[in-house]
Amino acid sequence: MAKVYNNDRGFLVIQMNGHEASNIGFGVPITGLLNQICCGTCNDSIEHKNIYYVAGINEVLCEECVDDFVSSMNHYLDNDSLRYEETHFNIIAQRLGMEERARRTHDGKIEIFKP
Repeated sequence: MAKVYNNDRGFLVIQMNGHEASNIGFGVPITGLLNQICCGTCNDSIEHKNIYYVAGINEVLCEECVDDFVSSMNHYLDNDSLRYEETHFNIIAQRLGMEERARRTHDGKIEIFKP
């Protein structure tokens, strides 16, 4: 079941499996099989692994690459970047049937909540 992938840098990330990712259209369809899904960083095939959707870059990554991304990338906190990240997170969370949504707080940060 898809869930929020918590990280200490505040990136909005969703962890899902290959069936969930295929059902919402990630990857290349292959008749009778899961979609072929490749990590957006290392290009490994990840449809049979945990898949991590990073809303800030609108991309799916493998576990190793998402951990590298979180630890090494700057989390841009300007209004446009946060709006982009929030919007994409909410679209994918809704398509996956997740209860969680993202919103910006009064002090300009992003938080996860359940409506």
